[in-house]
Amino acid sequence: MNINNLFSFFAPKNDDFFPMLNETASLMVKASDLIQELFETNDEETKHEIIAKIKDVEVLGDKVTGKIFKKLERVFITPFDREDIHKLTDGLEDVLDSINRCSQKIYLYSPEKLPESTIKLSEIIRKEAIELESAVKSLQNLKKNDQPIRAHCKAIKKLEEEADIEYQNAIISIFNSNTSTIEIVKIKEIIQELERTANNIYSTAKTLKLLLVKYA
Repeated sequence: MNINNLFSFFAPKNDDFFPMLNETASLMVKASDLIQELFETNDEETKHEIIAKIKDVEVLGDKVTGKIFKKLERVFITPFDREDIHKLTDGLEDVLDSINRCSQKIYLYSPEKLPESTIKLSEIIRKEAIELESAVKSLQNLKKNDQPIRAHCKAIKKLEEEADIEYQNAIISIFNSNTSTIEIVKIKEIIQELERTANNIYSTAKTLKLLLVKYA
């Protein structure tokens, strides 16, 4: 039997993890808001301001996830197995990191023009992030009612499928255009980072689904 399960009747679980996970999820949504704004604007100065804001959010996210990991080392009884909390935290951090990488690639590559599909991908990522945040915030009531998390994970799966279609459309668009080879390489890198972000959100949702199997 797992140590957490063995002693769960004798020691109170530390619920401080929930506010920290919620904070990380909220930062992820904030970053997704900004990445959508980034793809919707054509003003270079505004782009630079948004990219800087995304980096700030990513740094804040690193600080919160660092606190979670340190707490995992110190606390004996956790609300879920520590490896599950660790995996969920890693997933949320990966989403923040991939959003930041996407914005940094726009800054470094300065593409002349991005296909319409990149805006649609950023919109899907924002919707996914909102669903994931809601699922994370429902964790505290998992053992009482797991239906909200199931619904949010289902919505994320559907959005991820939409992202796959938009990714394909974006790739087809750039290769069927008169864009130069250098520009194609730049845009392809950005599109792939967007797809990776959508996939990271879906992967984190799958971590939540595993929690449903174990604890619901």
